[in-house]
Amino acid sequence: MQRSMIQRGAGPAAVLGIAALAAFSTLEPTPATPRPGSPYRVVIDPGHGGTDPGAVANGLTEKVLNLEVALRLRDLLDLDTADPLGGGEWDVRLTRTTDVTVSLADRVTLANTWPADRFVSIHHNAFSSSAANGTETFSYAAGTISADLRDRVQEELLLGLGLADRGSKTANFYVLRETTMPASLSEGGFLTSPIDASVLASPATWQASAEAHLFALQRHFGLAPYLPQANAPLVYCSPKTSSAGCTPAIGFTGTPSFAASDFVVYCDQVLTQQFGLLLWSDQPANIPFFGGTLCLGNAPQRTQVAFSNGLPNVACSGRLELPITSGFLVNRGLFPGSTVYTQWWYRDPGLLPAAPVGLSEGLRFTVLP
Repeated sequence: MQRSMIQRGAGPAAVLGIAALAAFSTLEPTPATPRPGSPYRVVIDPGHGGTDPGAVANGLTEKVLNLEVALRLRDLLDLDTADPLGGGEWDVRLTRTTDVTVSLADRVTLANTWPADRFVSIHHNAFSSSAANGTETFSYAAGTISADLRDRVQEELLLGLGLADRGSKTANFYVLRETTMPASLSEGGFLTSPIDASVLASPATWQASAEAHLFALQRHFGLAPYLPQANAPLVYCSPKTSSAGCTPAIGFTGTPSFAASDFVVYCDQVLTQQFGLLLWSDQPANIPFFGGTLCLGNAPQRTQVAFSNGLPNVACSGRLELPITSGFLVNRGLFPGSTVYTQWWYRDPGLLPAAPVGLSEGLRFTVLP
């Protein structure tokens, strides 16, 4: 999947601005990738829970905030995996998903026995004096991969929450010491600080904190910060291998939007110099069709003919493409919020007369304003 577009969300109290982003960009390392080609395994650890409330102050309870951020982070990582436009691919487990008591040993055991690639513990702070405030993030030791993850989390939380910078630190916390993979523990802010508590009480801040941890993980693994979209274009269904032994591959560039008008649906690895059509429908399907699969249901319609071109002596060098402009959308009665299912069809003379049809995968996209 192509994953290259950068999109960073703005937190509710972000105050560091462009200068801070520029400064952080000079700190980027090249951390090791655990299993190239496989999803990154991440354990998210919402601190406290059940009989252990954590910090309680200014109408806030730490165990509740920790879980809110953790669940939102899990959802973002799942969205990131499903979104082909950017970000990364993740396999995620939580040490708890509800308000239950989980021992420190059980949290560590879950991560170590899986085993996870990274362990991300989410906390919020408290102190005897209400003057203590700000964000800090911990690793077990300095100069390690854990410290790199810690630094990314701290940087992104500062951008997302806009609270005071208490720095990146080391600590002999059980979950940092006993985990066998790189681990970080964030303290988003002080519930005992009226300044911090006024920010941390907002669901928008919980979301910003989750996004900050997402961006930190992405940067830690060498990926551009990217906020995934729930309705990003998605390739689905199965293509049909051509008579020349090549498998057509549907794809897209741009954004399916009335405002942008730069969305193009294409298909590579098509037989050279063949005519093709883009079929489309408002329903998906998975129906046997001419030795392949029809990915569209509900009487699919067809667009104008496209020609694959390609090199005369290279069998599968053809490419089909069609701009999906605002005019195209209007002419077909589509509007913002419409979900469209598309699939390329092209001639495959090598399969005549029994099954002269080449078929790509399907591509689902939702029309944006």
